[in-house]
Amino acid sequence: MRILASVLLFSMVTVSLADDEIKLKNGDRVTGKITAMANGKLTIETKHSGKLQVDWTQVESVKTDEPIKLKLVTGEWLEGKVSAGAEGRIKVESAGAAAPVEVDYAKVKSINESPAAWHGKISAAANSSRGNTNSRNFLISGEATRETEGDLLFAKAIFRYGESDGILDERNSYGIGKYQYKLDPKLYLFVSEELSADTFKDLSLNSTTAAGVGYNVLRQKEIDLSAEVGIAYMSNNHNIDPDESHLGARVAVYLRWQLPLGFELKDNFTIYPNFEDSQDYQLRNELTLGTSLGAGWDLLFGWIREYDKSPSAGRESKDDTVFVGLGYTF
Repeated sequence: MRILASVLLFSMVTVSLADDEIKLKNGDRVTGKITAMANGKLTIETKHSGKLQVDWTQVESVKTDEPIKLKLVTGEWLEGKVSAGAEGRIKVESAGAAAPVEVDYAKVKSINESPAAWHGKISAAANSSRGNTNSRNFLISGEATRETEGDLLFAKAIFRYGESDGILDERNSYGIGKYQYKLDPKLYLFVSEELSADTFKDLSLNSTTAAGVGYNVLRQKEIDLSAEVGIAYMSNNHNIDPDESHLGARVAVYLRWQLPLGFELKDNFTIYPNFEDSQDYQLRNELTLGTSLGAGWDLLFGWIREYDKSPSAGRESKDDTVFVGLGYTF
């Protein structure tokens, strides 16, 4: 009985200490639990040093204690325990398969890739006054992003409303949907659709359909900077003035910058030149400054400028909205 108990105890300890093993080309070995591999970086959770990352190109062999999921550059998936195969190859033993499959390490694109998930932010600002002037104004916005290694989907909508002494003096809505197809980590193609309406601009509906190319100049934890340029078709439907449409361009610059003291600046500038009239253009700029309040909440300061070089008769070219509100990130 004592011998049997010792054998069982040894077996339990051996199982509990079982680790994945990674051998690097320089001869080093890393033991732990492989959690993922993405963008050329293999992540291992170790007992002695916590989370480590190594370049996948520097890995000579891998051996896992449990099945993992491998995505190949061809888009195929393999799942099973892995071990060293022939030189430069990884062997995958899938449950129920007649024989292990061997593939080149260079053909493995990711390991345990997380499913794409949506994340975004909802923001709201409002004010109300009573007395000599009775007024109320509010702004609601929402945005959502779903990103994978190969593409990105983005959607955003903003609605503004205001009235003074019971008389409507602001009603403006704007929305954009955009799809990006990544050619590489920096360069991508995009198509977008923007819709806007404003009662006081004599604009029942403006639609801008665009397609072009974008470039991620910087994409880091502290700062993002990207630019887009493309061809656009703009259609303006008015309540009073004649409807109008034209071919033009869409040029956009996006900046996100983490500032000291926990503040974050975001600026999204877009200009729409008119190919049929070189003097005509429209632009839109959204600037926000936010700071975290904790638990997903932010305090936001914002400024939105809309400009139309050729507005409807009797309308101003420029519209500015300044707001202070709360945002919630999900």
